Amino acid sequence: MTGLTVSKLEKRLRFLLDTSTIVWKKASKTTWAYMQPSAGAVTIALPPDKDDDHVLRLLFHELCHYALPGELMAFGEFEEDILGRVLEPKLMEHVTNHRTIQRWWLKRLRELREAK
Repeated sequence: MTGLTVSKLEKRLRFLLDTSTIVWKKASKTTWAYMQPSAGAVTIALPPDKDDDHVLRLLFHELCHYALPGELMAFGEFEEDILGRVLEPKLMEHVTNHRTIQRWWLKRLRELREAK
């Protein structure tokens, strides 16, 4: 996948969010959030008791697993480090620097929380 910019990735994540099922589960000591693919459907579990920025970052993390499975698997054991140190910060920077995009994501999070 050549030419993938943060903006293009963010747009892909918007689409994937709309095709995913979000469930709200209290975080355990070892797991804050997770993505569970099953027969073409994806369920993403997020903690309901965290602030919006933290939940948004976790959501980006899980959606990136869904959006870029092959690209991330190529990093092997460094997959989580690449997500946590490169992709998540870049996505958060992009979203916070563009107020309209940030409002869209925060509105979607509120809608998902209210729908639970």
